[in-house]
Amino acid sequence: MESKVFEYIDITDPIHLATNTERAEEDYILVKAKSCEKVPIKNWDPPAYCYTRRFQNYEKELFNFEVKKDDVWVSSFPKSGTTWCQEMVWLICHGLDFSAAKSEPLSTRFPFLEVSLIHDTKGEINSFERARDMPSPRFIKTHLAVSMLPKQYWDVLPKTVHIHRNVKSVALSYFHHSKRIFYRGTKEEFIRSFMKDLQFYSPIHAHVIGYHSLKNCRNILFLKYEDMKSNLRGCVETVCRFFDRSYSDEELDLLCQHLSFDSMKQNLACNYEDKNNDAWESKSRDERFIRRGEIDSWKDELSLEIVEELNQWTNDTVKNLDQMHLFL
Repeated sequence: MESKVFEYIDITDPIHLATNTERAEEDYILVKAKSCEKVPIKNWDPPAYCYTRRFQNYEKELFNFEVKKDDVWVSSFPKSGTTWCQEMVWLICHGLDFSAAKSEPLSTRFPFLEVSLIHDTKGEINSFERARDMPSPRFIKTHLAVSMLPKQYWDVLPKTVHIHRNVKSVALSYFHHSKRIFYRGTKEEFIRSFMKDLQFYSPIHAHVIGYHSLKNCRNILFLKYEDMKSNLRGCVETVCRFFDRSYSDEELDLLCQHLSFDSMKQNLACNYEDKNNDAWESKSRDERFIRRGEIDSWKDELSLEIVEELNQWTNDTVKNLDQMHLFL
């Protein structure tokens, strides 16, 4: 039966068709929202985004997900500093309760709303049910683009923090993340597929521009990964103001220390490593979920050829020069 809400589009790229099995991408599909009339963006025709065929099994759960006024959302394109931002937001909104944060995984405190669209989840309930059943106020992570958010989002307008990052850094980090989980191709193959908008949640440019077209929505706070790296204290203070929270200088110092890269890398509540297996500490840097945490690591990990291709791709895709800074 044809969906009334989403259009499903098979991928026709010849390289994808020839290699998707060996790269573990055989169930990829493009999904486009048929109507975005509630989204406050004028003259807008959002693109299709890349998911798996599991999307069809959960489209009703996504579209009809109940959004609550006291929800707190963190949204981003994958590998843009999401985990870092989540931990910051959760602690600011929970009175800097570091003991509680360390005693329960971030994935439980701040569940990933739509991960069931991408892969199966552990246990008997899907990711939408898990988020639905969280006690209020719920803290919800999403990588959904603006056009794919639940319909109630636009009626309720929960407080949301969106974080974005240099597109070259995202491309590199996304490759390492995907390779860690399932991807079987090379770095160059992944990034060229990413530039064809054929990795999960792509296209990245439309995702970021979509959110930044909502600057007049007072429920959304915009952060940038690079700003958090260069001025974490300033970003923390901005988030405190957004949530109307106030802490002493000493308390904010402790929070910044907790959010430092070295601390996050070793924090088993955030680093997605198996706490019951000490072998995680012997993993190579590239095998870890929290890998380098640097701003410009792409400069020594990507070839000049790939960097030039990424730059040209962004130049060709982003037509409004005022939006170019979002990807640099």
